[in-house]
Amino acid sequence: MDHEHYVVAAYALTFTVMLATALKVWLAGRSYRRQVRVLAPVRRHRPRDERPHA
Repeated sequence: MDHEHYVVAAYALTFTVMLATALKVWLAGRSYRRQVRVLAPVRRHRPRDERPHA
């Protein structure tokens, strides 16, 4: 392999790692938004005096 092949391989590896990381973050964000969407009505409709104090 000459220098050009090493450079192309390095770019391919970098692109693959970046794509995998982006997919992982995107999927984690989707699951987080789904959890928030499920919990939002429960938190919104609880009476004020039953809410925990910070």
